[in-house]
Amino acid sequence: MTEVALSLTEEAHRRIRTDIIEGRIRPNVHLVANDLAQQLQISRTPIREALQLLANEGLVVATKRGFVVREHSAEEIRLIYEVRAALEEMAARLAALRATDEHITALEKLGAHTKAAAESPRDVIVDLNDAFHEAIMIAAGNPRLANINARNSEHFFNYNIAKLYSHEEAALAIAEHEAMLKAIKKRDPDAAARASREHVLNALEVTLQKLR
Repeated sequence: MTEVALSLTEEAHRRIRTDIIEGRIRPNVHLVANDLAQQLQISRTPIREALQLLANEGLVVATKRGFVVREHSAEEIRLIYEVRAALEEMAARLAALRATDEHITALEKLGAHTKAAAESPRDVIVDLNDAFHEAIMIAAGNPRLANINARNSEHFFNYNIAKLYSHEEAALAIAEHEAMLKAIKKRDPDAAARASREHVLNALEVTLQKLR
């Protein structure tokens, strides 16, 4: 594959993936390569290649008529979160061991652990949460772990369910961020790992409740 073709495939993959994760393309929608090519102003071959990549990631499902955006069952969501809990537990543990002063300063500056964050609009909280977890992954110093977690964690239900959090649920999530940050600052890997795991599994329970 030429460099130009590869870049077009990557661009198509990024744009379709973002639309799926952020809910602009909903579960069970049939994805037509010709339509996507017109919308994105990208030729059909990169679109088809991008859809195959999305299928490999589990975001779309191949059918006889093409591809359909995947709708995850409650059991599939549980499995995804269990994997995420293990990955983010390890990331928090590594961050407590490896984070530089600059990493910790970056985490603090985000403000994802503050009471002010809990009072923010839900879309702001979603962005802060994503940035906070990404910063921990960076502090962990393991890009392979970060890549695996990103592929496992980024789904439609993550982004949209977070917007439905009640004030109490949002406040709890922010308090959990504070516990994670404190443990990382104290260089306590066990406490950081425990706080991170509890945070993810609590998010799982909220997600399953919102989907009922």
